[in-house]
Amino acid sequence: MYGASTIRIGTVPLSAWSASITFPLQETIDAVSVTGGHFGAGLGVVELTTAIHYIFDTPRDRLIWDVGHQAYPHKILTGRRDRIRTLRTGGGLSGFTKRTESDYDPFGAAHSSTSISAALGMAVARDLSGGKNNVIAVIGDGAMSAGMAYEAMNNAGAMNSRLIVILNDNDMSIAPPVARCRLTCRGFTPARPTARCAMRRSRSTSVYRKSSPTARTVSKNTPAAL
Repeated sequence: MYGASTIRIGTVPLSAWSASITFPLQETIDAVSVTGGHFGAGLGVVELTTAIHYIFDTPRDRLIWDVGHQAYPHKILTGRRDRIRTLRTGGGLSGFTKRTESDYDPFGAAHSSTSISAALGMAVARDLSGGKNNVIAVIGDGAMSAGMAYEAMNNAGAMNSRLIVILNDNDMSIAPPVARCRLTCRGFTPARPTARCAMRRSRSTSVYRKSSPTARTVSKNTPAAL
């Protein structure tokens, strides 16, 4: 089977690349059934993982997974298939990405929401050194619910560095998400919205975004005694 270092557009027939989806899918199921771990996160990215390694020049192109549970198929495709049944065992493969384990793991993290910040740092470092490689952050919809991810996106928008962020919006975290705010963010209005949901909706409107700079200016110029 083709390793990640050889799966490139134009170098492998598309039919052979499509067939390569099957083995990380089955290997993930077999490994986790023996060692334990998270099925949903890994099984939800088998096609995505194969496509990313087909398109991008990893490990030269930096690929970051968030959360790390999604990386099981990634490990299988990047030279660790023969050790995948040592997952989460003493001396075996880590359940998450791990820099000392493989050059294909440029960032070691488990939980969560740190990928965009890390990817932005790598992108800025690349620009400063004159590099041309890609930096890709794959972040799940569960990890996307933390403020650190939004803070990183805000930073990335101001830095003007080339960065690829893939949102794996597959409606699956460790278990299917049920929070009302998730539905609100997707455009649905829950029957009994919470105050937090209402606040998030108000802060995402164009009126709020346009008035925010004005409010900051007024606050800055208001005498402290008031």
